[in-house]
Amino acid sequence: MFAVLLINLSLIFGLLHAFIYTGSSGFLNVGVGKALFIDWLLTPQAPGATVFILLICVFMTSLTSGVNRLFSKPKQLRAWRKEVKEWTDQFRDASKKKDQKRIDKLGKQKSRIMKLQQKMSWQSMKVSLLFFIPFIILWQVLWGIYSEPVAFLPGFGPLTIILWYLACSMFFNSLFSRALGVGLGAAD
Repeated sequence: MFAVLLINLSLIFGLLHAFIYTGSSGFLNVGVGKALFIDWLLTPQAPGATVFILLICVFMTSLTSGVNRLFSKPKQLRAWRKEVKEWTDQFRDASKKKDQKRIDKLGKQKSRIMKLQQKMSWQSMKVSLLFFIPFIILWQVLWGIYSEPVAFLPGFGPLTIILWYLACSMFFNSLFSRALGVGLGAAD
């Protein structure tokens, strides 16, 4: 699964590499190509800003998903999630049918289910705490550079850095979570 992540990242960097070294007139001087590409990426307008924020999002979500994979126990989390879901479904069914005997029986398990939910929350919170400060610093830098719309989405119009990053983050987070088998998007 980690191989899928590496393949995706290598494809992205391969495309960037091709863009740096080629231009409309064929191969560019490496130094000139890199300078033009970096200037293009760091412009505070679309499309350079759009691609740059997208690349930052890919990097951050792949990094956090990878670290989440290292720090969490995905099989145990899936088992806990399944147990909590089954208990919740049974409790909801018993409540709907007004089966007091079953409600009382399931009520005795409530404290253990709550502990499982706390453990599940702590597993995801570990990675969040690790990346909180670097993420805040990154946002301060990016917000200083990109104050105007950085992307244009048909039907939505211009998107600020926050909206564009959130859209990219939701997409890549679900992609990397599935690939690495972590989080709510993980395949069972």
